[in-house]
Amino acid sequence: GVLLFAQSRFEESVKSYQAALASRPWLAQAHLGLASALTRLGRTDEATRAAQLQLAAAAAHAPLGYPEHVLLTLMSEAHVLAGEHAEARAVLTRVLREHPEHVPALLAYSRLVRSNVRLALTLANLGVIYSETGRQADAEDAYRKALMHSPHMADTHYNLSAAAAAVRVITQLITPSGQLLLEQNRVAEAVAVWLKAATLDPSDATTAFNTATALRLAGDNANAEAFYRRAVLLNPKDVTSLRNLGAMLHLTGQLQEARQLYERALSLAPHDPHTLTNLARLSALTRPPPPL
Repeated sequence: GVLLFAQSRFEESVKSYQAALASRPWLAQAHLGLASALTRLGRTDEATRAAQLQLAAAAAHAPLGYPEHVLLTLMSEAHVLAGEHAEARAVLTRVLREHPEHVPALLAYSRLVRSNVRLALTLANLGVIYSETGRQADAEDAYRKALMHSPHMADTHYNLSAAAAAVRVITQLITPSGQLLLEQNRVAEAVAVWLKAATLDPSDATTAFNTATALRLAGDNANAEAFYRRAVLLNPKDVTSLRNLGAMLHLTGQLQEARQLYERALSLAPHDPHTLTNLARLSALTRPPPPL
């Protein structure tokens, strides 16, 4: 059955899986393969029943079955293919509730979704579930991925706008507490707050800069550099971000790139005293010693 399925000979694959199940009805892998083959043939009702039997077989013979979240994903995709989006959402909601650590891998385990439209529907449904459970940043990401595969879904555009707005509101609520924690020298707590804000809104340059600053104060130079780079990427004409990234590279011995960043900052603000001071220090450090 596996071999025939791999060769896209789905009708023959179904017969082989059914023959296997006739002698070993508890064989979980055969139920899974049968569900996959039936779905490829458009026989979604039968595929859903096979997936349900697979779930029961896996529960009774756990060592022989696939993980439950994989089986539930299979069932959700059979519902999607049948146009039963509410049922698909109900199954994915169960996965989210019972196996939250596996949700990012749902589509990686998928054996059934192949066309862009079907993939987009699954991603859009996943976005709705994330949104309903308060995970707005994850919802925004799922909606964006859905629209990459099918850009004409009006409902998903609307949902994306709503999720993005919610993320901005949450980030705006978090930002003052991060600033206050830094002012109180509670650096570790400030790092946690700014990292959360940066995760919620990875496109905000100010949040990236503040996260980098908190990480630098905490002594985490590698991650501070990464967030300063993000800040520069998001706002390449911000003198403060350019200067601070240059200073971080200066500190860690990446002197040639540090000089380039200082020079970029000076091209935007030629009289900035902080940049001039940093560049002078760098020049002194790299100047060859005088001859004896």
